[in-house]
Amino acid sequence: MKHKKVGQVVIMSEEALDNYGEKYREMDLIITHRAHSYMPAKEFYAKGMPDGYHPGYDDGVKGQWLYDLKIARTKKDLPFSLYDWELD
Repeated sequence: MKHKKVGQVVIMSEEALDNYGEKYREMDLIITHRAHSYMPAKEFYAKGMPDGYHPGYDDGVKGQWLYDLKIARTKKDLPFSLYDWELD
């Protein structure tokens, strides 16, 4: 699987839209952080949010990366993170 990069513009997959709502359909999202491993929140923030780690990462989704995003139009952070399968 080819993982996405920080700065890349993506949209939500149909599966993600089913979970988060139609208001996100065709909304351009910019990747701001990506993670492939879990790190406890206290350590994550103390270390300056290091690339590759995230307190919300689920070790049970091997091979999938978790992404933080912002809405391209407003530059506001998306209030949740999404995995590879939730992005197109």
